[in-house]
Amino acid sequence: MYSEWASLSAQINANSCGAQCFSVLNKFPASAGREVVMSVVKQLGTNLGITQNAEPSHLVKDEEVRWCMDVICFGLSLPLQEHETIKDCVNVYCEWLTALHPQPRISVPKPICEDANLYARQIINHFHNLFVPRQGEILPFLYQTKLGSDTIKRQAVLCHRVLRTLQQTAQISQQMDRETWETLLLFLLAINEILLAPPTVKDDVGDQLCERVLSVLFEVWLLACVRCFPSPSLWKTLQESCAMWRHRIALVDQWNRVNLALTARLLEFSYGPDFTQLKNADEDSQLIPAGMSNDCVAQTWYRFLRMIGNPTALCSPHIISKSSHFVQWALTHEKGAETHQHPCLQALPQIFLNAIRGISSQVDAFLGIYQAPPSQQENVVTNLLEIRHSLNEATSSTLQQFIHSSSASNISMQQSGSAQLSHPPHHHHHYPHLHLHGAGSFLRDNFVSSSASSALNAIMGHHHHQHQPQQQQPQPQQQAPGQHVANFSASPITPGGPVGSVSAGGSHSAGVVGCISFSTSEAAPLTSSNGTSGSSVTPTPPLQRRLAKSFSVAPSITQQKGLSKTALISLTRSSANAAPTTPTSGPPSSSSINSLPSIGAELRPPLSVARPKCNSILHLFGEWLFEAAHIGGDTWLQNRKKQACEASKRPSSMIMENRKGSISLSQPNSLNDPSSLPPTLTIDKYESGRAEAIGTLCKIFCAKKTGEEILPVYLARFYMALQQCLKITESKECDETLASILLHSSDLFRLDLDGINVLLPGFIAALEIVLPDKDLKLKTQAVAFSRTELRRSAINILLSIMVLPLHYHALPIRSLTADSGDKVMTFLQLKSRLMNILMNALQVETDAQNTHMLLGGLLLCVQDAVTFEESELGATDHLGGAGVQHHEENILSSDNAHALFVRATYLVCHRLISSWKTDLNVSLAALELLSGLARLHIRETDSLVKIVDPSQNLTIISTDALECKRAVKWICDYICYQCSRPPPAHSKDLHSTIVAAFQCTAAWLMQHPYLLQDKDCLQTVLEVVELGISGTKSQSKTGDLPKFKDEKELKPASMRVRDAAENLLTIILEQVGYFPSECGPESISSLLDELALMKHCNSLPTGDGSVGVCTAEQAISKFKYFVTENSTILALLEEPLGNDQDPQPTVTLLIRGPFGRHAWTMQLRHLPRSKSGIKYHAVNPGRPIAMNDITQRPECEQKNFPEGVDKVQPCVADYSIPTIDQIREQYGASIINDLEVMLENQSIHEKLAWAESDNNVDSLSHAQECVPPTVCHEFHAARLFLSHFGFLSFEVRNPNNPVESLAPPQRPLIVLDTKSSAFAADLDKLDKLSARTHDTVYCFYVKAGQTSAQEIIGNMSEDQVYDPHFANMLQTLGWPVQVAEHSGWTGFAHNSWSLKGTSGRSNVSSESNYNGAQRVLYWADVSSEIAFVVPNAWNLRYNNEMDGCSLSSNCSDQSTASNVWIRGDDAGSMKSKTRNLSLELDTGNRTKEPVPPTRRKGNVSKPALLVQAPAKIFLVWLESFEDYLNFPVEDLLAYARTGEELHSMQLPRAADCHVIFVHSLQSGLLRVKLLGPPGRMSFATPLVDGMVLSRRVVGNLVRQTALNISRRRRLDNDNYQPPHVRRRLKVQDIVQKYKMDLSEAELLAHLFQRSI
Repeated sequence: MYSEWASLSAQINANSCGAQCFSVLNKFPASAGREVVMSVVKQLGTNLGITQNAEPSHLVKDEEVRWCMDVICFGLSLPLQEHETIKDCVNVYCEWLTALHPQPRISVPKPICEDANLYARQIINHFHNLFVPRQGEILPFLYQTKLGSDTIKRQAVLCHRVLRTLQQTAQISQQMDRETWETLLLFLLAINEILLAPPTVKDDVGDQLCERVLSVLFEVWLLACVRCFPSPSLWKTLQESCAMWRHRIALVDQWNRVNLALTARLLEFSYGPDFTQLKNADEDSQLIPAGMSNDCVAQTWYRFLRMIGNPTALCSPHIISKSSHFVQWALTHEKGAETHQHPCLQALPQIFLNAIRGISSQVDAFLGIYQAPPSQQENVVTNLLEIRHSLNEATSSTLQQFIHSSSASNISMQQSGSAQLSHPPHHHHHYPHLHLHGAGSFLRDNFVSSSASSALNAIMGHHHHQHQPQQQQPQPQQQAPGQHVANFSASPITPGGPVGSVSAGGSHSAGVVGCISFSTSEAAPLTSSNGTSGSSVTPTPPLQRRLAKSFSVAPSITQQKGLSKTALISLTRSSANAAPTTPTSGPPSSSSINSLPSIGAELRPPLSVARPKCNSILHLFGEWLFEAAHIGGDTWLQNRKKQACEASKRPSSMIMENRKGSISLSQPNSLNDPSSLPPTLTIDKYESGRAEAIGTLCKIFCAKKTGEEILPVYLARFYMALQQCLKITESKECDETLASILLHSSDLFRLDLDGINVLLPGFIAALEIVLPDKDLKLKTQAVAFSRTELRRSAINILLSIMVLPLHYHALPIRSLTADSGDKVMTFLQLKSRLMNILMNALQVETDAQNTHMLLGGLLLCVQDAVTFEESELGATDHLGGAGVQHHEENILSSDNAHALFVRATYLVCHRLISSWKTDLNVSLAALELLSGLARLHIRETDSLVKIVDPSQNLTIISTDALECKRAVKWICDYICYQCSRPPPAHSKDLHSTIVAAFQCTAAWLMQHPYLLQDKDCLQTVLEVVELGISGTKSQSKTGDLPKFKDEKELKPASMRVRDAAENLLTIILEQVGYFPSECGPESISSLLDELALMKHCNSLPTGDGSVGVCTAEQAISKFKYFVTENSTILALLEEPLGNDQDPQPTVTLLIRGPFGRHAWTMQLRHLPRSKSGIKYHAVNPGRPIAMNDITQRPECEQKNFPEGVDKVQPCVADYSIPTIDQIREQYGASIINDLEVMLENQSIHEKLAWAESDNNVDSLSHAQECVPPTVCHEFHAARLFLSHFGFLSFEVRNPNNPVESLAPPQRPLIVLDTKSSAFAADLDKLDKLSARTHDTVYCFYVKAGQTSAQEIIGNMSEDQVYDPHFANMLQTLGWPVQVAEHSGWTGFAHNSWSLKGTSGRSNVSSESNYNGAQRVLYWADVSSEIAFVVPNAWNLRYNNEMDGCSLSSNCSDQSTASNVWIRGDDAGSMKSKTRNLSLELDTGNRTKEPVPPTRRKGNVSKPALLVQAPAKIFLVWLESFEDYLNFPVEDLLAYARTGEELHSMQLPRAADCHVIFVHSLQSGLLRVKLLGPPGRMSFATPLVDGMVLSRRVVGNLVRQTALNISRRRRLDNDNYQPPHVRRRLKVQDIVQKYKMDLSEAELLAHLFQRSI
């Protein structure tokens, strides 16, 4: 950067060496000078106001002042034992320096005040004596050979005083001129050189003052950049000096402080105040002077960034130890040692790690993900060195770059053996000494070998690998030295300028290091030159020069403040006794700045949308990072050998002889001889820094935006570095490099990187090391990794590559190496390895979130395999041939769909019952996966599947039916276990898992109805249902006597569990094997109601042939309504439905129960319908001829006694009965006469009757044919039905039982009064309550760059063009249905669940296919419905209209009907009932069946506004993935309304919305991004954040995820009511409003009354 400028190092050395010659007292003996100094300085010190009041100085002439300064100068060079005298000298000079202050002290002599700059320069030069070694002493204060620690500490105090005074003067002085500034800066450089250049010795002055002198140097230097910008010579001298201090960790500390502070200011003015600030510690943020202009910040930032050098030089102790101080140590060593064997160099691996971490921090800043280290208290004494190193890692990134950017002459003096880069001249049109250039050659010939060329060929698609490396590199060596940092337009380039064109955006061709691409064209370019021609040289940067807004940092999460400077100094000072630390005992990750596992994937801040391009960041840092990533690798070793061979052909530039042998500063043999290095400096000790470098590269490449192009040469180097770092050792251990790659490469396979799939085998090998191992072996040195975070990142990578084998199928994977003898591998051959990784990882995973992700990936694999085999004919045979062979002894390698299904089912069921049952989220995810597996239709196979379980030494032979049966058995066992847990374990979460398990069981039974044909399976399922409903089983153990229902006490685990069990029982009895019905899947209820039935009733008289019933009220009046069990409404119609030809007692029933509406027609038949055509009476044989003879009726006298009664002899008893005569005599004749009259009258009547019958035609005397009676058409069919089905069996009470006699009578049948006008409306509301759950997903299409709702909604207009794959995905989500003819959920509450042909709004205009106006996408199963709506402008207008109608009408009566999130007691619908929330099993007394538990009421007083609203789910198709950060959820909620929001009394919020983003990759795959509210149950499977899908399964998985999200949200809501409970409560509400209190007699009388 400054190769054309002269260094001032010689001047610094001259000032330091000649400092003691400044005073005339040096001409006299030391004792004489000492006496003079003590006398003069003591007198001067008394006037300073330290011990007494200050007095004006008596020095009034220049000569007097100069004489005193000569004395003080000599006094500062006195031996350190004269501490008091030296202290007085320091005090005098510090007071006199206040002449530069706005208000000088009174004790400052007048001549100094008049010419303050002149005297200040002399004072600063005299201060050298305080720091330089004394004459006759060989650095005694450094090596402690003659001085004690107390003396050194006293000297350190004086040095601190001088540094503080100089810094304060520089800050507040307004009259310092350029010469004074340069003198001050040279002085600070000199004392830093004196203290820091020698090798580090514990507890010496350099060690104690290291932090202080460096901080003063950098802070004063920053002030100089504002007040008087340093000249290029000073910048060059600073770079050269820093190269000599690289063995000091403090250099990295201070560089990091300054560089991060400058970066914060750079980002602030580059992106404005709205940009999220890069937050540092308070003191660090104050490092940058307030008056520093933006141009000055940009210039200073770049210079500091390039000030340190290439960090890879730290890996060579020979280079670091080339200074004369190390040589002097080696020459004076007792046993004769080489320079690189100094003990202080053992810290080089840690310094290298900190340097790379500093670069990583800079990269994070530009990516917008920088996070400051956690703040720690200053009084913490433990792990002080860790804290010190924690700041180092972010600061030292540019320390080593000095090697490649310093001048040629200086490098030749320090590194004679290294090759020099040619620097062509450049002409700077503005400012010659503000020249900026890149970090050196981008691709050196000795680095990018044929391996990199082959890598480039692999990416670009070339097969030949014999190209020369120079052909792959567009002359990088000529570009780098003079490369522009920023260009906004094509600037004039001289013939000697950089090779390569400059585009309008400022991006150069491949190989350019110093180029930065810019996005705006407002600012002037920051150009640079090495040329000498130019305008006037001024010390400040030009004001018109601005740094372009090229680098961006996204708004990051809340930053924690770092360590303050004072805290750091105090901590490092207190840790001075600690020995130099090597990476083997390095700091843990908790104290590191960018500790690898410190930020999990879910906690990492998102990348900034405005971040710079990857090429720009790589131009800045790529050179260092690529080289650091190769440290210790094969390429690096080959490179070192090549350098050694080239260097051996050149003579050594400098050889120093001693008795033990030669010490060569540039000898290649010693430079590359690993045996000469100490064990703590071998190349493997730099593994931590290498890991940090490759991890940073992964972060850079993972920051690629959609459509962004990365230079192929960068991709080639990156892939080569990854291939080297991914090599697996023989010990199968996960080292730091491998862990770093996995931790930072989560998105690597999701970004459309060209040629990234060449790394697939290497990554799979790494995953095989990390994921399947339960006890992962981590080989770490300086960084402690979190195994959970490492496994999570590895799982993210696994989810990115799971679908690649079936996507690319037989496509070969090219190798990065040029070896053509390797066997070609295809993608399909990797499938079995991926499946084994997934299964084994799931077997050993213990973290809940990781298990959740693996379960989602498992369902993806099985679903993809099933769909692939269905779509590809003969795919199974192909898989068997191209993949791993099918062996009976190792079926785990089989990867077809059937084998995956069996393995997945067995593994998940086993883990669910053994390990996951106590974790809510994992249990839910496992049950969701099992539900998804149940829905898969796998091709039948004749082969058996063998499952080997190594953990239990089990081998199981399975078929599909057996596996399904086993799965159901395991799920039922899971329910039993959860229900049997002790009461303290019963919680909301536990019951949520039980409810989900019941739902999962229903899914298996619905998809596999043959399971109920199995006796054992049926018994198991029904026992679990009984357990859920009653709380116990009737037969707890096999062999026990069953306990009958009326003997059991109802104690279910909870009402939610009971509801779920009831739902499963109803599905078993009604739906298994019969869904979908004739009505289709859109309805599980009958599509007939009263109005529809009456339209088919032919008995209604119509005059014109039209239907006689036109309103619902009229139709309802024809029915009789009864309620049974307080939960089922029976509507009975006694009129036949057009079947007069077969008159039977017929009744038509409409049964409205908790699980829907059902229509039945019943007839009372004496023969089955199959025999109804056969006459059931004999054929009439005909009558015989009638006999018309009139019979003679004989006259006979009626006798009261037999004829022979008179012959019987009477006895005494006979005479006890008086005769008639005796009676007449006794009572009189009147009574006898009356009796005789009656007998006579009766005789007359009988004779008249016989005469009348003889004359009648129908009399027996006339011949008549017998005919059967006419058929009866009038039946009381309702009474017959109710009687036959036992509804009229009234309760018999025991009068002796007081409980029965006092309790109110239990009515088996309740009559409803249908005369009320509101009855029809309430019935309609009941019919509007679906027996299934219903959800809505809103689909949006976002074009690249769209951020407003209007633009997104406009994409769905008819004239817009969008990705055809989006339309294909919509078709896979559900079935297109016509809203006007649809009887299920439509996405809008007002027109859902209406009968076909009865929709009221059919004249709406359709602006989109599936916006809900006329068509919508619909899907349903037995328990849920889901509608997919694609909103457009019509939805907003329609929602506004509906809102207006809802507000203007009285909707209070609809609130309880539509609000599914409010309990019945909150709605106030059942206030009069004591058990208003129970299931109302109104049975007898407690001796027969106990009263079931009441439903939990929750917080009755809780306002309804706090009730959780239904979830809003958005499905968003992104053209550009980064647009998910700006997706306007809040604005789009206005388009996503169902009509239920007003009834739920809470409008949905953007924070409660779940968004599923789908981004189409160039490969044809789809990347998934999930956003949702934070919570324990927010995200459901199978979709996982970051997953990569194939298009053939996206619709299915999106739909399952949306359903599972809704189910989880319902499980998490205390106030949610299942659909059948809502219907039951509505029935109870109708009963309370319309019941008729009838006695038994009145009820029976009511049955004989006909309907109107």
